[in-house]
Amino acid sequence: MSVVCSAVSVALPTVGTDLTGKRLWSHIESCDECEAQYRRYVEMYNGLATLRDTPIAPPAGLPQRVMASLGPVAVPDLEERWEHAVPVAAAAALATAAAGTAVLFKIYRHRAA
Repeated sequence: MSVVCSAVSVALPTVGTDLTGKRLWSHIESCDECEAQYRRYVEMYNGLATLRDTPIAPPAGLPQRVMASLGPVAVPDLEERWEHAVPVAAAAALATAAAGTAVLFKIYRHRAA
């Protein structure tokens, strides 16, 4: 496998069948292995393009089964809980005050020195 073959192998999954580089395209035309790989990607992209317009309905009850399989951690909590709002706000205010105090100490210590 040459360096250009490696470049084709890297480029096909990332840019798909739209290879604008003339060097890569001329190599694909001259290399049987790369041309076969390119043809497989063309078939895959064409097959995927036909699926784009195909409506697929999920099985009935799929979201409930997925949530149930994830366990109690993933169960949505529909209750609004505000009992933690006051302690969190107090902790945030205390942390802000502490940070401000530390900054002021640093400023005044620097000026005093």
